[in-house]
Amino acid sequence: MTWPILRILSEATWLTPPRAKTLGRAFALILTGTLAGAAILILLSYTGTKPMALDFDAFWAGGRLAATGLAPLAYNNAAIEAVERAATNMPPGYLAFYYPPPFLLLCLPLGFFGFTAALALFLGGEMLLLLAGLRRILPQSWAWLPLLSFPGFVMNALSGQNAPLSAACFCGAALWLETRPIVAGMCLGGLVCKPQLALCVPVALLAARRIKALLVCGLTAAALCALSFLVLGGGVWRGFLANAPNARVDIETIAIKWPKLQTAYGTVRLAGGGSEAAYAVQGFVSAAALALLAFVAVRRPGPLLEVSALTAAALLFTPFLYDYDLAQLAVPIACLTALAQKTRWLSWEKTLLLALFLLPLAARPAGLSLGIIIAPPLVFALLAALSRRSRHC
Repeated sequence: MTWPILRILSEATWLTPPRAKTLGRAFALILTGTLAGAAILILLSYTGTKPMALDFDAFWAGGRLAATGLAPLAYNNAAIEAVERAATNMPPGYLAFYYPPPFLLLCLPLGFFGFTAALALFLGGEMLLLLAGLRRILPQSWAWLPLLSFPGFVMNALSGQNAPLSAACFCGAALWLETRPIVAGMCLGGLVCKPQLALCVPVALLAARRIKALLVCGLTAAALCALSFLVLGGGVWRGFLANAPNARVDIETIAIKWPKLQTAYGTVRLAGGGSEAAYAVQGFVSAAALALLAFVAVRRPGPLLEVSALTAAALLFTPFLYDYDLAQLAVPIACLTALAQKTRWLSWEKTLLLALFLLPLAARPAGLSLGIIIAPPLVFALLAALSRRSRHC
């Protein structure tokens, strides 16, 4: 006999459109209030012309160095700290620029603006790009509310981060993988700017026999790397490769970062495990994610399902993923909602999507206050749910 509480959660008949709209309105108010509060805090934090520091510091400082002809110094931690300190009220230390040169090329135009203007342009631009794609997946008028109130976007904005850019790459693939594989491949090639999220792409495209998209993806990534070499010079690549090992050192040794990690690696480290044990568990989770991704892709259930599985697998595969990266869950949430509307909701899907919608809001407090990393099991449940749905296609 099924327990009543399990039946309530699995079918989620209580989550009706009016109640979903009410929830969306509540989070829209939270979003508006939080972002308004953050804007006020930034304005109040000014000392002279210096605002509070954000993760965006590294993007802007790297862009400023590139704009002034000193692009290789973006990978010199002493040099980038000097630029960051000159522009913001940064606490002791520095925010390193660990991203590859194609992303530095994207940051270059930001260096021609002041910090606050560049921050507004960056966050606004990436959100407009992503929302344009998500609205094509969910064109209904009611979709504006949940899309605009997704807590993942709040966490990304408060950190001054770039998760919507990566999400837009996945979103473009979901829209065009079937009808315009060249465009879809170009979108996925853009993940070279955050390569830890691109490692699952060849598995997904090969398993689904999307060869044209795979070839274009590789060519696009190579072209962006070549363009960064031509525009910024070979010194940026030498600097990037020399500084890259420090990113791994950061994740392995700076314990204050572990509660913000949303990976299997972070789960083990926060629980007191050593680095070797954490990498072993991460390897097991990564392998399982790849297996489920291949299981979905080989069936070719369609772009929305395939790219949703790719996004979920990418979030599980890397040990280097923070709570603001959960903004990328907007893509599988939108895709699965669109698929369910065309067919029907399967058991547990509504409850799972509600949990994923709320996840970015709860992830950091759970890590900092309770010492629990909650994202990996929920994202793995999403991948399992996508796998189950692929069997019905």
